[in-house]
Amino acid sequence: MREDKRKDGKEQKTSGEVQQEELLANAFQACMEEQLSFIPPEREISRMHTFSPGFNAAMEELCRTKGKLKKHEMTRREFVFGFNRIAACILLMFVVGGVCVGGYLLSEHSLTGAGSSGLAESTAESTEETADLAVPEEETTAAQDSTASGGQDANSGADAEFPAEKEFMGSMIPLAEEQSIPSQAGNVKTLVSSPVLDRAAESFKVTIGNLSETAVSYSTGVELQVYLDGAWYVVPEKQREGLDGADGSSGRSEGIVELEPGMAQDEEIWLANYDLDFEAEKYRAVVYVDGKPFGSEFWFEDLEEGLEEALESTLDNTERQ
Repeated sequence: MREDKRKDGKEQKTSGEVQQEELLANAFQACMEEQLSFIPPEREISRMHTFSPGFNAAMEELCRTKGKLKKHEMTRREFVFGFNRIAACILLMFVVGGVCVGGYLLSEHSLTGAGSSGLAESTAESTEETADLAVPEEETTAAQDSTASGGQDANSGADAEFPAEKEFMGSMIPLAEEQSIPSQAGNVKTLVSSPVLDRAAESFKVTIGNLSETAVSYSTGVELQVYLDGAWYVVPEKQREGLDGADGSSGRSEGIVELEPGMAQDEEIWLANYDLDFEAEKYRAVVYVDGKPFGSEFWFEDLEEGLEEALESTLDNTERQ
């Protein structure tokens, strides 16, 4: 009897370990996909170097002949056709040269026969026409000013679509200067440690990757923004007095970090430094790399409830099987 109970306990423990291994395998697969996202896709790699059509044709011919290229022998028809083409080109050159020489002689003859007074009159008429067609500088400047003012009005109308400030967590926060910010541009890419953060999380990391062949620099002062009513607003950081991170430092220091080619760097953001609404639609972390903004979006969820639901569904599927 004792041996049977021990066997049953071992079997139950083994099934629990299998479920845990499946969850760990899914988490590992998600992390690997994030890390592999730093590798450029095959299309981008193919853009870095493209073989010429001539090279591709030569390689196809080499593969077709198994490394032995056949010498091309010119036929009699090809020789006659090439000779006629060369003769036609030479004849065309003579004809064009004769036409140019004849036109030059005719122009010299007409200028010699006409008097200098006629030439002066034609020159004066052309000068008057040019003066009539010219636009005064004052009118041109006024037109440019009106165009510039019209452009400013249009831009101000575009910016006026969203209010300059929005109430968030009991205070007014400003509208972000740039609404559309990419997470990747060229060979620079940024992403957060997880697009879905647990509400009980203390911090998250922003990874800055340099996939180019030259060094780049970024500011460690990561900016946090929240999406409210169709626009992005800047979430201010709290006063750093009394806000100590897990490493014992007060707040986070801002500086410039140089990132070598092919390297990536993590910047940790402590959530206790901000007043956050976990019910907000989404957030984004903005990093300035070489003066250009890059944004990575994320949002908050209660991950414990989601994990319990996943475990329950896994157990139900196991019992049915």
